[in-house]
Amino acid sequence: ATILFTQDRARPTYHPLIGDGLCDTEQPALAALAPLLLRLQSFDEESDLTTHLLNEAVALLGAERGFLALLNEHKELIYVAAHHMDPRTASLDIRRDLIQQVMEGCCSVLVRDNSTAKGKAPARSLLCVPLVQEQQARGCLYLDHPDTNAFGPTEQHLLEILATHGLLLLDHLASRSHLQRQREALKTRLATKDETIVRSDIMLKLYEDIRTIAAINVPVFVQGEAGSGKEHIASALHSFSKRKGAFVAVNCAAIPEGIFESELFGTRKGAYHEATDKPGKLELAEGGTLFLDEVADMALTMQPKLLRFLENGEITRLGDTRSRKLDVRVVTATNRDVAAMIREGQFRDDLMQRLSCFTLKVPPLRERVEDIEPLCRYFLEKFAGEYHWQPSRLADSGLEVMSRFAWPGNVRQLRNVLLRLAVQTQGRTITDKEVLACSEEFGASSQAPLDIFPSLEEMEKNHLKAALERTDGNISDAATLLGIARSTFYQKLKKFSLS
Repeated sequence: ATILFTQDRARPTYHPLIGDGLCDTEQPALAALAPLLLRLQSFDEESDLTTHLLNEAVALLGAERGFLALLNEHKELIYVAAHHMDPRTASLDIRRDLIQQVMEGCCSVLVRDNSTAKGKAPARSLLCVPLVQEQQARGCLYLDHPDTNAFGPTEQHLLEILATHGLLLLDHLASRSHLQRQREALKTRLATKDETIVRSDIMLKLYEDIRTIAAINVPVFVQGEAGSGKEHIASALHSFSKRKGAFVAVNCAAIPEGIFESELFGTRKGAYHEATDKPGKLELAEGGTLFLDEVADMALTMQPKLLRFLENGEITRLGDTRSRKLDVRVVTATNRDVAAMIREGQFRDDLMQRLSCFTLKVPPLRERVEDIEPLCRYFLEKFAGEYHWQPSRLADSGLEVMSRFAWPGNVRQLRNVLLRLAVQTQGRTITDKEVLACSEEFGASSQAPLDIFPSLEEMEKNHLKAALERTDGNISDAATLLGIARSTFYQKLKKFSLS
């Protein structure tokens, strides 16, 4: 590209003519400027915008020819658009000295007699204004005309306005393109991770937040319904943080209160009968991330001990007298109403404040319906690979039913349904009839039409009753069958007054 000018030092403050006062004769020109500026907002590509910006400037001011030039990454001013001007030959009769004056002085220039010192170029009217950002000239708009009286202060005002607006639009396009590239890079990275399906905007925004806070070594609280993928979010936080230690997950609801301290902090030989020197989960996560799922189920007696670690980063094994400093990021999650538990004295407010330096909310599957189709395709292909059968295909009618279901068990429930459907079909197409036949999940027989679906609460209640019947009333087995915590199952039994 032809280089017009090279920027090599700081520029002075820009002082445009805009604001010096417009005379009455300028009002019609301003009226023509308004729709022009609106038209420029419709372009989504930089090349289209620069071309039309120049063409609109030429038409508005009645110029014969002109060009738009911008600084590249090397601070070189190069042509990006030209009108009735060949950049390869035009440099012979354009005023490079005036372009340099505009760029270095960050000011617009109006010349009504453009004859060169050697007298080789004919007299012309010339107008050149800078495109300014943060008091620096990033480019210029250059127009000329053979009539030495073609341009005046009014045209200078208009071109300054047009240049200012045009650069704002160019910056907006550049920012949007940069954001789009970042999103595509994020999607590519997530696509390489197991079971990370991101198509909906709400989930993409969540992973953008994860990428932003991952490097900040503070506790993060993940909130979401059962089965929505809270552990997956915690694992993503660890992955994006690039911490060198391990990712260690602990389900607080699954560890009895009597051994929770030893599991978390480790033991020293002799601490109790048959105790051995054993590291706890915190030590195993040294340099990495400890994920405490169902943290709201942690006993009150354990909460101050976890709070102490969060405040000073030190642990003492059960039965030991020595403390050890650890570098562990703690990520916690629950689907319970912690605020209500704090009011009832079941959870410490000061601990919650330490755990929730940042809070991430995982949306339920019903709020990201766009993810259902790729999730279905992923799970069906995965099951086919694991069990060595042909992958089943989900028909549009089957997908419609699954997309309209509320999925109280979220992704975990979707996975379980797809596993049953994959076993039943083994390579065949899954239609709405096969999906509706999953009566425990959808509350309908294989012959039930879509328009007589029961309410969500009725469906969830039937779902719980079916799980209890299948497990002969065993709460633990029923909770496992549904893929939810036992404590959550108890809450739902209480909600629906089921015994």
